[in-house]
Amino acid sequence: MSEQEFVKESLALRIRLFFRDLLGSRMTAHLSVELLRLRSDFEQRLQDKEQTIASLREEKALLTSKITMYELTIMPHASRVGAEVVAYQKPTKPSFSFVDMPAPKSRWQQVQDEHDAQMAKEIAEEAKAATAAKE
Repeated sequence: MSEQEFVKESLALRIRLFFRDLLGSRMTAHLSVELLRLRSDFEQRLQDKEQTIASLREEKALLTSKITMYELTIMPHASRVGAEVVAYQKPTKPSFSFVDMPAPKSRWQQVQDEHDAQMAKEIAEEAKAATAAKE
């Protein structure tokens, strides 16, 4: 074996070892674990945000209903103008239906749902084509 072949071999060997160390290293495993942790943290923050928004909407509806009740109770007794305002108003009943919100879907679940819908559409088209071919 000449020295030039040995240098080529050792260079190729060093490159192979570099890529094996790079792609199979503990750093790659650590980074993938960190990525999963960040994704789950992000999804938890999104869910917390949605829960906060729902609780604030519920509180707003509750306060609006209290204000309406006070207006209907106090305004007619306080003045004639208040009585006229109340007479022409129709109170709206608050809706508390948004309290039970489903958990938000993760990005992966959204991709899966889109894929399933696309596959169902393709299956339906194939069935139509098969029935059209039989006729």
